[in-house]
Amino acid sequence: NRELQSYLKTTYKKEREQYNMKKAAADKQLEEAKQWYQRRVRGLDPSSGGCSESSNAVIMQLSLPIPAEVEIVYENLNIERTSTLEGANYDALLNKYVDDFDKKFEDKFGLKAKGYSEQYISFAKSTFSNLIGGIGYFYGKSIVKSSEVEKPVYYWPAALYSAVPSRSFFPRGFLWDEGFHQLLISKWDNNISLEVIGHWLNLMNADGWIPREQILGNEALMKVPKEFVVQNADYANPPTMFLPLDSMFNSMQPSEILDHHSTLKKVYHRLTLWYDWYNTTQTGPLPTTYRWRGRNGTTDKELNPKTLTSGLDDYPRATHPDDQEYHVDLRCWMAFASRSLTNLGDLLGINVDKYRETAEVLSDNELLKRLHWTGEYFADYGLHSDIVGLKDTRVGNSIEKRRVVRRLPQPQFVRIQGYINLFPFILMILEPTSPELGHLLHNFKSDSNIWSPYGLCSVGRSDPYYLKYNTQHDAPYWRGPIWININFLAIRALDHYAKVAGPYQGISAGLYSELRRNVVQNMYREFARTGFIWEQYNCQNGKGQSVHPFTGWSSLVVLIMGEQY
Repeated sequence: NRELQSYLKTTYKKEREQYNMKKAAADKQLEEAKQWYQRRVRGLDPSSGGCSESSNAVIMQLSLPIPAEVEIVYENLNIERTSTLEGANYDALLNKYVDDFDKKFEDKFGLKAKGYSEQYISFAKSTFSNLIGGIGYFYGKSIVKSSEVEKPVYYWPAALYSAVPSRSFFPRGFLWDEGFHQLLISKWDNNISLEVIGHWLNLMNADGWIPREQILGNEALMKVPKEFVVQNADYANPPTMFLPLDSMFNSMQPSEILDHHSTLKKVYHRLTLWYDWYNTTQTGPLPTTYRWRGRNGTTDKELNPKTLTSGLDDYPRATHPDDQEYHVDLRCWMAFASRSLTNLGDLLGINVDKYRETAEVLSDNELLKRLHWTGEYFADYGLHSDIVGLKDTRVGNSIEKRRVVRRLPQPQFVRIQGYINLFPFILMILEPTSPELGHLLHNFKSDSNIWSPYGLCSVGRSDPYYLKYNTQHDAPYWRGPIWININFLAIRALDHYAKVAGPYQGISAGLYSELRRNVVQNMYREFARTGFIWEQYNCQNGKGQSVHPFTGWSSLVVLIMGEQY
């Protein structure tokens, strides 16, 4: 035992001496680095070393014994300080900013007043902070093609200030995503949202078209598959910028409108050009119908040709795309945009008779019913076969999946239960007394529909397209998983119909409370389990899946918690 004690004391002494020597060396290195910084970076001795006075980079290596803590201080030499922003000074200022953020967060969203626990509030703060912290500045040229040019050409060099869906996976601007992002950001600061929306509207060409995906600069280009790089100037994307603008108009005080009058007027004129582009290039075969462009009508590799322009990608539409189909979701977007333009024009004292008339026509529930009501729900119309499948087919020396049509397509309603059926409801086109609204609400929770304990599923669980691959390698994307942006719109609509006079107030209020609770609790549960906000959630078990972290439109859970619609 004595020998062991002696050995341990000797070993400890040596290790302590070695530690002290390393620490002394590290302290010396740190002191030398400080002196070098004084001489070189602050220009106190510009003649030494051989480094240009215009250098804008510092490379430093520190070797430290662990555990260690290093504080790096960046100073602006043009600012006079009474004390350096480090140590206790830094901690005090950081704590002040944290306190200010906490106070503003509660003022804006009122989660503590609603009885949420600290864990739920922390979840909401983290979600919101990652969205607003993901706002970036991008610069570069889009690559664009259209029916008017033979080959793709470069767009003009453009700047974009925008939030992003996911900083790690989608670090660039997406047009239809950004409208949802700004619904939340505008509740925090209208000025940020107006600047972001202004940047997007500045990307509009002379015809009124805005590229739907902003791949600006080499860094953004590296993250995009080749087939998605070129943007087509004949293709649209949902005009979701009307969502935050409409929300801001409705909540602005007269003094705020006066303060922003000049900006809002510029925004209004850009919006009318954008709207007119949709209304002339995306129309359908019948009056007041609309059709998404960009579907492939000749492929046999897809179970159901994608509609990327709609934002709902592989959501099933008519199986045989042609120019005679028409889409209920785009019609509802146009009705909503018409109404928003009318409201903004009235606020700004601009003649909006043209848009008011269009809004009235597109909001006519009887006309909507004649065009899109199947007798059970609203749907697209087109050349459609209800029995198709993917079959192993020999192609050269390999076996590949090819589509087989087992029943000839007929012009008909596309009877697929899912998000598309909900658009007249979620964009609040339906009148509060509409029998179709009542039918939809009463069947909201049927087993064959899209209701789940975790949120609304994108395609009904009993539908043939539920969780079906679109190609040999294309996993289901909008064919079952729960998406928070559409759930937000549904929750917002239920809140609306629960508050306006009509026969469905009671059922709307009950569905509102239950769906809101399901979405919030599931998202929090998955955040607590994984540490992430997810792009989508599994319809069968509620688990987060696909891209993560995804603090783009999934961040709308903060508005759902705060009941800020």
